[in-house]
Amino acid sequence: MSEFEEMLESAVLRKRGQGFHSFEEGETIHHHWGRTITEADAIQFSHLTLAYNPLYFNREYAKAHGHPDMVVNPQLVFNVILGLSVEVCSEGLGGPFLGVYDLKYLEPVYPGDTLTAVSVTESKRESESTEGRGVITWFNEGFNQHGNKVIEFRRTNLAIWKGAMGGPKSKKEKNDG
Repeated sequence: MSEFEEMLESAVLRKRGQGFHSFEEGETIHHHWGRTITEADAIQFSHLTLAYNPLYFNREYAKAHGHPDMVVNPQLVFNVILGLSVEVCSEGLGGPFLGVYDLKYLEPVYPGDTLTAVSVTESKRESESTEGRGVITWFNEGFNQHGNKVIEFRRTNLAIWKGAMGGPKSKKEKNDG
C-alpha cells in the first residue's frame, strides 16, 4: 500500500454543513471564524474582476475623496461574508444556490479590517412540486472588527434530502394537491 493510500485510509471524514431539517426559523448562526482583508486581497480582486475604480487601488485618490485608506471593493466584501456562511448554511444541503436579494452595503471596508458573519434562518419550506426538496432563506450580516455592520443581504438555497435531483412527486400526490 502506498503512503498516500495509508493516509487516505486513516483520514477522518467530517460531515460539513447541516441538512434542511436541522435549520429552525429564527435561529441565529454566528459563523465561527472571520477573515482579515489584506491590501493585496483588495487590489488583486479589483484587478482580476476589472473593477478599475481608483478608490479600490489608489490610496492617494481614496484619501482625496475623504477615505482614510483605499476602499475594499464592495463585491469582495459580499463574497467574503457569503463565503463565511457557506460551511454551515450551504454545505450539506445538496442543492443549488438560488440567489441573493435586498443587498445593502452599509459602511466602507478598508484593508486590514477583519470581517465576521452572522446568519439568521428567516424561512424554510418544503417544495410543493418536488418530494424531498425545500427552500431555505437566511438573512446575512457582515461586521467589521469594531462591531459595525458593513453589509446585509438575504440568500436562498434549494435543499435536497431525498431521491435524485429534480425527481417529481408521485402522480397521486400531484393530483391530490
